[in-house]
Amino acid sequence: MGRYKQYIPDLKIYGITLFILVGFAFWIKIIHIESDWQQAGLTTFSLGFILLAAYMTAQILRIAGLPMISGYIFVGILAGPYMTGFLTHDMVARFRLVDDLALSFIALTAGGTLQLQFLRKRGKAIAVNILLITLMVFALVFFSFFFIGNWLNLMPNLTYSQTIVIACLLGVIAVARSPSSAIAIINECRAAGVFTTTVLGVTVAMDVLIIVFFTLAMTVSEIILGTGTAIDFRMITVLTLAVAGSLALGIVLGKGISLYVERVGHDLSLFLLFFAFSVFKASIWFNHFMETHFAVSLHLEPLLICISAGFTVQNFSKCGHIFMEGLGRFELPIFVLFFSLAGASLNLDALYMTWPLAAFLFIIRTIGIFGSTWFAGILNRDPPQHRRIAWMAYITQAGVAIGLAQLAQRRFPELENYLTTLVLAVITINQVVGPITFKIALKKAGEVEQE
Repeated sequence: MGRYKQYIPDLKIYGITLFILVGFAFWIKIIHIESDWQQAGLTTFSLGFILLAAYMTAQILRIAGLPMISGYIFVGILAGPYMTGFLTHDMVARFRLVDDLALSFIALTAGGTLQLQFLRKRGKAIAVNILLITLMVFALVFFSFFFIGNWLNLMPNLTYSQTIVIACLLGVIAVARSPSSAIAIINECRAAGVFTTTVLGVTVAMDVLIIVFFTLAMTVSEIILGTGTAIDFRMITVLTLAVAGSLALGIVLGKGISLYVERVGHDLSLFLLFFAFSVFKASIWFNHFMETHFAVSLHLEPLLICISAGFTVQNFSKCGHIFMEGLGRFELPIFVLFFSLAGASLNLDALYMTWPLAAFLFIIRTIGIFGSTWFAGILNRDPPQHRRIAWMAYITQAGVAIGLAQLAQRRFPELENYLTTLVLAVITINQVVGPITFKIALKKAGEVEQE
């Protein structure tokens, strides 16, 4: 207890401030509001309240040794439409633009954190981890869901083929990671070292590759369900062009950022925020333009563009440190905003409906991650301590997995009630547990900067 005495004054301040915020929020919510401009003001106030409450809660949890993003997520869940309803479904939908902007900004940070010189040294280790995690997690989730589902007759209304398809799609989605959560934890802990960089490299690379894996799984699923007769090479070609185009455009824009820093060199934070917003909006416009005028779904991915741009600035210019300092100035409000809204978006109804199966899949996925990272550590000759804790760094899931589930839902609407609900439930568990285990892993690896 002695080492916590120094934090008692801070705890009192945070606790009193949080109590006042909650009381003020309840008072605002019981006021009868009629006019549109007052409704708009209420929406703005609600967002501001969530940010302040999330920050105060995160500071309290930080003193307790938990990651700050757990505080952000917790307040989002508590204030969201599935708990108190302080944020309604309509409010969360309105904030989606801000959410996507924050994700693009975080992707810039992810790219800028990857240093080419170190990645070359750990390239083999990253590739081995990706290969084993993909194969083992997919296989365990696929076969476990397929056999358990049939044995317990959990899905009596589905055909044999539909069960195989759901198992296949769940297996691929289970491989997806969350770069945003990884970046937030690493930056909060000021972590650096072999273990940290390997985890980040695997996480970011998987974020790119999972899109390709999922497209192949969708094609196979169409064949199984009889909606396709052969592998859709046109779809695969378009996807390859979209991924390559996003990465190439990111390189060009990264060079542009480097020139801006070298020529101007000030107000970089606002410039990078504007850059992230512009990339997101331009990608949406381009995707809509290609579909409307050419009937081609050539979707440029803003996250890949930003990752590529950040990587280019960091490794192919002399201003990488200035670039990262500029990102760091907006880091805190971006993380608070993004993870609070992520918490509010977590579907607790889906978790309530499917929690036994969701908990089972969470355990199976975790076992797959543990086994694959253990064997990867042996092949890479990692220290025994790293082999024991590596699995704790790959639990978290977020936006990419949800997006893949929604894409599958649009392609196979007959599977919507089973696939989407189950995926949202599993992601809810992963998003709550993952940040905590990752911070523990970084501490055990000895790569956390002492406060």
